[in-house]
Amino acid sequence: MDKPTFYQIRVKGHLDEALVSWFEGLIISNQEDGDALLTGPIQDQAALHGILNRISNLGLTLVSVNVVPKEDPEDKPEDDNEQPNLLV
Repeated sequence: MDKPTFYQIRVKGHLDEALVSWFEGLIISNQEDGDALLTGPIQDQAALHGILNRISNLGLTLVSVNVVPKEDPEDKPEDDNEQPNLLV
């Protein structure tokens, strides 16, 4: 079986703890710029599409989807001044 790929998905707006169960297996971190990052392993393209459908169903605005190296899946802020605010 293929190994999961680590992704970082950025959405507009902060996510609250009530949404953690919608994105099981992903780390949610709210950023100072007002966006939220969902980071973690996603098994395959079907699972990725499922997560993207959840984002759409919640009415969230998708900003980006990026593959991140497994060695640092947590959060690599684009700006060195950004610090993650982990919910889980």
